[in-house]
Amino acid sequence: MTSLKTIHHPSPVGQNGHHTDESKPHIVLIVPRGEAVRNFMYSDTLRVLSENARVSLLSVIHDAPFQERFGSYVEDIYPLENKKYDENPWLRSIRFIIHEAHFRWIWSEVAKNTWELRKGKATTPVRQAKRIALERLIEPLANRPTLEALTKLENYLSYVLRPDNTFNELFARLKPDLIFNCSHIHGKAAAELPAKIAYRMGIPVTGFIFSWDNLTSRSRIFVPYHQYIVWHNPMRNQLLEQYPKIDPQTVKVTGTPQFDYHFKPDYWLSREELCQRIGIDPSRPFVFYTTGLDKHFPDEHFTVERVIRLLEELDLPEKPQLVVRTYVKGISDEMRALAARMEDNPDVVFPPVAWDEKWYMPQHEDLALYTSLLRECAMGINPASTVSLELMMHNKPVINLGFDPPGSNLPHRFRWIRHIEFDHFRPVAESGGTMVAYKPEDLGPFIQRGMTQPLADKDAQDHFIGSIFGDTLDGNASKRVAEHLLHLAHHYRSLKKTTS
Repeated sequence: MTSLKTIHHPSPVGQNGHHTDESKPHIVLIVPRGEAVRNFMYSDTLRVLSENARVSLLSVIHDAPFQERFGSYVEDIYPLENKKYDENPWLRSIRFIIHEAHFRWIWSEVAKNTWELRKGKATTPVRQAKRIALERLIEPLANRPTLEALTKLENYLSYVLRPDNTFNELFARLKPDLIFNCSHIHGKAAAELPAKIAYRMGIPVTGFIFSWDNLTSRSRIFVPYHQYIVWHNPMRNQLLEQYPKIDPQTVKVTGTPQFDYHFKPDYWLSREELCQRIGIDPSRPFVFYTTGLDKHFPDEHFTVERVIRLLEELDLPEKPQLVVRTYVKGISDEMRALAARMEDNPDVVFPPVAWDEKWYMPQHEDLALYTSLLRECAMGINPASTVSLELMMHNKPVINLGFDPPGSNLPHRFRWIRHIEFDHFRPVAESGGTMVAYKPEDLGPFIQRGMTQPLADKDAQDHFIGSIFGDTLDGNASKRVAEHLLHLAHHYRSLKKTTS
């Protein structure tokens, strides 16, 4: 395994060869995961930044195709190791305890389920005793003052016990005006470390709250960001409620770039081209089923099989096709076997997902395909995911799955209903903009309703999406992110000149 020490005194791996304009601010982007490429590299963010600033990347992705695609937009690309490095084990233990204490403090539905899942892994008396001891240790720590103090301790120890001076030397040489972490919570310690070191060096650091569930499902924010960028006002309010010492003026609502593609005609395939690509009949409607991560939604193949049977049996004006898009980060063997069995069924398609498995990165060609599937489908079915929001944006009928798959026998901690009840998704289920199937028998009538009354939930969908996202669903969130980062970089650059 490559360690962080391999980028000691690093050399750029992707220079654009252009003359460096020192009058422009210098912004370093930390790219800790593949989806950050979709959000900020493929979108307008990198382009706008490149036109108005000097940009360097500190990225977990740094292979030849990445360099070729983005090298002309940036001065340097530095490799970032996203695996565990040689970190002090005591520091890892402290961070784990803080994570657990934070979960116990916020006590969201996800946190409760996480504790239940971890208890379920304690299958021996020794492990059960250790789990009980851990919970008793954590409970008195689960309060705001203690968590704030422990977070400061973790930050101090992360700096004092850093593996080496790699990032200190890098930032001293680059002299960035601003550092932007494209995903505040991912990459674990290896990606958070450069942000923490930058903070200790007095370099302004901005973080993007990556997803709508992160504040209730991903535990504590350790990096002391100077500025935050969020999707929408409910996320902003939630962030300020959990971290009241954050200045509200430092939290910017921009929308999320991942939705920009849905509102840009350049990413809309014609129905004919879309259907040709995935191998379905453009003259017939199709139902769009998106699966969940297999470890979170066990036995989902049973539910997909039920949907296949229902689409064959239901008395509908037109017999629909079924397009099943699997969650590429976790596909069960049973789902793969089902896809193989359906290869001879012209009415069921499991199209391949354009995804770089090494980097967990959506490929650029997938953007238009996915956006067009949302736009052209007759209705969508998914357990409880962001896809529901995207279908609602397109005023498509949506079915969410709140029942365990027929034929399954799941432990309580794996029940599917828990995802409907999670804090971030419960407002969606209560909005009236989706049909929540709480038992298998709901599926048939809901499919019938969606296929014959496609706009029945439109008013509820428009109200909910509008109340959450406001005017940010315009295809320009990525530009707003770039413009805000440029504003911050110029601001901090002028402050630095004033005080020097």
